[in-house]
Amino acid sequence: MTPPVLSEQQVILGITLIFAVAIACQAIAPRLRIPSLVLLLPAGFVLGILVPAANAVGILGTSFGPIVDIVVAIILFQGGMELSLRNMSNAEGSTGLRLVWLGGPITWAAATTLIALVIGLPFGVALLAGAILSVSGPTVVNPLLDVVRPRKRVRNVLLEEGTVLDPLGALVAVIVFQAIKAGTADSLGDDVARFFLGLLVAIAFAVAGLLVIYIGEKIVGPTLMLGTQVLLGGVILAAGVANLVADNAGLLTALLMGIGSTHLAPRMGRDINSVRPFFDTIVSIAIGVLFVGISALVPASALVPLILPTLAVLAVLVLVVRPAVAFLATIGRGFSWRERLFIGWMAPRGIVAAATAASVSTTLIALKVPGGGDLLPVAFMIIAGTVLIYGLTATPVAKLLGVREEEP
Repeated sequence: MTPPVLSEQQVILGITLIFAVAIACQAIAPRLRIPSLVLLLPAGFVLGILVPAANAVGILGTSFGPIVDIVVAIILFQGGMELSLRNMSNAEGSTGLRLVWLGGPITWAAATTLIALVIGLPFGVALLAGAILSVSGPTVVNPLLDVVRPRKRVRNVLLEEGTVLDPLGALVAVIVFQAIKAGTADSLGDDVARFFLGLLVAIAFAVAGLLVIYIGEKIVGPTLMLGTQVLLGGVILAAGVANLVADNAGLLTALLMGIGSTHLAPRMGRDINSVRPFFDTIVSIAIGVLFVGISALVPASALVPLILPTLAVLAVLVLVVRPAVAFLATIGRGFSWRERLFIGWMAPRGIVAAATAASVSTTLIALKVPGGGDLLPVAFMIIAGTVLIYGLTATPVAKLLGVREEEP
C-alpha cells in the first residue's frame, strides 16, 4: 500500500471530499434512523475506489500517524469526561472492568488463533491483528448507545468497557508491533516491562497535563472560550509528549485527563458541562473524518481473497467469543439474563482499532513483513462487519429483550 504522490490540487480535492462525505453521512443517518457509523465505513471505502486522491496517507505523508494519534487522544479525552460524569454503581463499574481485564485477553487470544488458523496470517501478524481487534471504544459505542438507549446500568457497563479498553488495547498492539518491527522474539518480561512503562508514562503525563490546565485556567479566568482552548491545548500537549516518551501512551494519558478534568473543574470554578458541546462537536466531526479517511485507504483488490475466511472469523467473534466473555464477566453481578444477553450482543470495533491498523500496516509493508499487507484489509472487514451487525441489530435486540428505555 504505497501512498500515491499527489499534486496540490489533488490534496485539496481529497481533503474536501473526505470532510464532505463524512458530514453528509452524519446528516443523512438520522433521517434513515440508523447510526451514522453504518454509512461512514462503506462510504469511505467507495470514495477510495472512485477518487484515488482521497488517500489520507498520500495527503498527510509521514504526518498521518501522529495527527491521527492526536485526534484520537481528543476523542478519548471526551470519552473520559463522559465516563466520569456518569454516576455508576459498584456493580456497574466492576463489571465494566471485568470486561476489560478478563474479556480483553480472551478476545485477543481467540482473535489471534482464528486469524492464524482460518485466514492463514503468520503468527506475529495474527498476534498484532488480534490485539488491534480486541478493543471497542467510545468512538463507536457511544453513538450506538445514543441510538439504542439501553437501560442506564447496561449503558454504563458498555461505556466503561469501551472507554478503558481502547487505549490499553492500542498500547498492547504497539508493543507487539515493535517486537515484529525489531525482528526479534523479545522475552515476555520485556513486553510486560514496556506495557507498565507505558502505564507509568501515561499516569505521569496525565497529572502534568492537568496541572498545566489548572494553571492555564487560573490565568484566563472565567472566559469560557479561552478556558476551552486551555483544556484542548493541555490535552494535545500532554498526549503528544507522552507519545514521544512511550509509543501510544498518549491515548491513555488523554483518557486519564478526561476523567481527572471533571474532578479538577470545581477547583477552577468552572462547570465542565459548559465545554461539552464544544468537545461533542469536535469529536463528532473527527469520528466521521477518521472513519471515512481510513476506509478510503483499503485497497479493493486486497479484500477479494480474504472475504470468506474473514467473514468466518467475524462470525465466531460475534456469535461465540463475545457472548462467552459477557457471560463470564457478569457472573454474580446482579444483572438479569436479558441484560447479560444484550451486553453479549454489543462489541463493535472503533476508530482506535482502524487507526492503529492503518498506521502499522504501512510500516509492515515497507519492511516487507510476510502478511503485513493483509493486516489492514482483515481489520477493516472485521471492524466494518461489527459496526454493520451491531448498528443494524442492536435496537431491535434491545426491544426484543426489553432493555431499551422509553423515548426521552
